[in-house]
Amino acid sequence: MLPSRLEPLIISQVYWKQKKAFQLAEDVYVEWVLFAVSEGRFSYRIGEAEGVAGFGDLVLCPPHTPFARTVREPLSFHFYRFIWQTAGISETPLALPARISLMDHSRLRSTYSCLEKLSAQPADDARLARAGHYLKDLWLSACIEAEQGDRQQRAGETDAAIEAAASSIRRLAFGQVALKRISGELGLSPVQFTRRFQAVYGQSPMQFLTSLRLEKAQTLLLETSLTLEQIAEQCGYDNGFYFSRMFTRKMNVTPSAFRKSHRI
Repeated sequence: MLPSRLEPLIISQVYWKQKKAFQLAEDVYVEWVLFAVSEGRFSYRIGEAEGVAGFGDLVLCPPHTPFARTVREPLSFHFYRFIWQTAGISETPLALPARISLMDHSRLRSTYSCLEKLSAQPADDARLARAGHYLKDLWLSACIEAEQGDRQQRAGETDAAIEAAASSIRRLAFGQVALKRISGELGLSPVQFTRRFQAVYGQSPMQFLTSLRLEKAQTLLLETSLTLEQIAEQCGYDNGFYFSRMFTRKMNVTPSAFRKSHRI
């Protein structure tokens, strides 16, 4: 579990877009630093920890620790320098993972979009304060997801049959998915299936399926010029009208407005 009592206090924030290489293959910082990757991938080595980070990953490096890094794919990321505090008092955590992977990609895309727009504003105290707000939001999301994961593990909710069902939903998500047939293959009634799925994943099978479809839809809206009808077809919806209605209901914005407001 991550120490949610801690709160990051921002020192500076910079947005780097489509960086093809780091000027320094290795650096050492006097404060904590965070690389929040919005696009591309890079490999890193921080102390004894090493790996590859991409979208959804937060890479943390403690002060006075060599941070080696190499761009694997053109990299866009938010670079934070900060310190930790508890109730306004500076604190140094005993240990934190070098990489934290966030699973709520819809919320993350929204946060990154706001940060990218913020980077175009004048570098003043108001801008820094807003960037600090988003840093705290990233940390809070990480703490909440870690707590949920720990709670599931303690409760012994790992369920091989439900995990297999989730894999089937992922595989079939963008075509015709018959959730009733999947529950029948497990020998469960729809109610039993939903209850067990909710216990493991924190959402119903239909919510899980919808989140997969809408995540892909957001990507297609931002990265392609496909029509709503074409996006609907690629995301498993029968037509553009139904897709638009579902997207608007879940995201509180129409697909067209989402595309217009988030594209840079």
